[in-house]
Amino acid sequence: MRETSKSAAPASDITAEPYGRSAHSFGLMGATPFDVDADGTLDWGFAPDAARLLRCRPETLPHSQEGLNARLDMASRRRRNTALRSLTWDGARYRVSYQIDGLDGRRVWVEERGQRLSGQGQTASDITAIIIDIESRKLEEAKAIYHASYDPLTDLWNERRLREAVSTMHRGLQYFGRNGALVRLKLSNIPDINDSYGYDTGDHLITALAQRLSVKFPAPDLLGRIGGISFGVALADCEADEMTSRVNKLLSYLSDTPYPSPHGNLYAEVNASCVPMSAKGGVDIEALFSASRAALAVTQDMGARYVPYDADKFRNHNVKPKTQAEDVIAALNDRRVSLAYQPIVDAKSRDLHHYECLLRLKRGDGEIVSAGGFIMAAEKLGLVHLLDRRALEIASETLLRYSDIRLALNVSAATVKYLETADAYLDALRALGPATKRVTLELTETVALEDPAMASRFSVEARMLGCEFSIDDFGSGYTTFQNLMAIEADSVKIDGSFIQDLSMTPHKQTFVRMMVDLAQTFGVKTVAEMVETREDADLLKRLGVDYLQGYLFGVPSAAPAWQRHTGA
Repeated sequence: MRETSKSAAPASDITAEPYGRSAHSFGLMGATPFDVDADGTLDWGFAPDAARLLRCRPETLPHSQEGLNARLDMASRRRRNTALRSLTWDGARYRVSYQIDGLDGRRVWVEERGQRLSGQGQTASDITAIIIDIESRKLEEAKAIYHASYDPLTDLWNERRLREAVSTMHRGLQYFGRNGALVRLKLSNIPDINDSYGYDTGDHLITALAQRLSVKFPAPDLLGRIGGISFGVALADCEADEMTSRVNKLLSYLSDTPYPSPHGNLYAEVNASCVPMSAKGGVDIEALFSASRAALAVTQDMGARYVPYDADKFRNHNVKPKTQAEDVIAALNDRRVSLAYQPIVDAKSRDLHHYECLLRLKRGDGEIVSAGGFIMAAEKLGLVHLLDRRALEIASETLLRYSDIRLALNVSAATVKYLETADAYLDALRALGPATKRVTLELTETVALEDPAMASRFSVEARMLGCEFSIDDFGSGYTTFQNLMAIEADSVKIDGSFIQDLSMTPHKQTFVRMMVDLAQTFGVKTVAEMVETREDADLLKRLGVDYLQGYLFGVPSAAPAWQRHTGA
């Protein structure tokens, strides 16, 4: 129920007679509207729908705040009262989720959203609100939480959760002075089974093999599904001279006995690798899993079920990353890296102040997408500084062509902290001449945290050329203002996670107010990103934020307004 006007309308203007047909529409959406008078009286829009949603009879509907709260447990009551106390100004909104007791003995998850229409001081009055049935959503959220750690087909841990557990296991191995091993298994005949009998039969075999593994490896050994047809087993106590014997026994256990199915007995063809986890020294979990993947690739290349681990033999058989250095270079050479421009406006006047330049990548099929994943890959490959330079090159063309445009460019830590890449970037800035006065360089908190000395050097030299500096994603890391002042930031960009749903989240409002007050103390401007609603924008203005950025004011565009107006 997003407002389209700042002015408060009487509850009777929102739905007619009272509520009338609108109440039935709410009912179809699993929702019911109600009003709260100044004395706490509840007026339900359509009692039958409200009773169905709250699992009670119409005559037992609560008609006061106290009556509604009586249906809640202590924690839910406290959350609801806290949300209502946040309505300290006309037009303020709230949103709170809680469980309410139904007469059928069940507890139902609902979400309550409301807005204060009039009232004085700290007492909320004249509230119009709606209660929404979110029981199915909560069930989906519970499933999502479960699937964040568990594989939905086999109910084993997924790779992320297994990696975390292996890291914990290795610390235990070090403490007790024991050695372990990571076994990777691949069910290699699944493609043939899918072709012959269908994917359901393939899933049946995967599930049956997972059950057999679960019986074989109880705690303290660890087990997870780490790919479509791959499993990982972490052995809590396995010396190097035992690895071959234990893996061969495991392969016989998995492959020699058939698995019953509607199509008759099926056999599992399994390949394996086994990489040691030494009790001495540290372990790089990423390197450990990569080594097990490379060892399995060698095993398959040799046409074997298992090849004993040999670090020297497997060292040169690395699994290539999804994005390789050649891919980054090719994208740059083929001019498939471009910029999109998102406006940033003055919070008070809503006039355009400048644009942020965001990288875009043209894929092989011609679609232009966000370059987020590509940037992360380039960082791992040590090539992200090339993307920074390309962004500056494209932005330079714009700055030299349009004399009234101001642009903000993101600069990565890899560009700033190395002397060679930093100097190359500064030379490219220097070639802009006076246009550098229309450039803002955005550095993440990570840059200031990783190497404050190099960040300070870079900022001093760029500032001498006329650039301004902004700290991006402020509030998401651990950098103090003392670190930020080392690079003399002109502005900080408040991380979008604190801005989304700001008007309905009191603790976010408190945090943003603290950041703004601190920034003002140091004479630093503030920018709020991910502003998507008028209510959030108005509240940010009242909190003293200087500039706003988000979909409310414009999406990132490869053809911004100034190009359309000039026919470029």
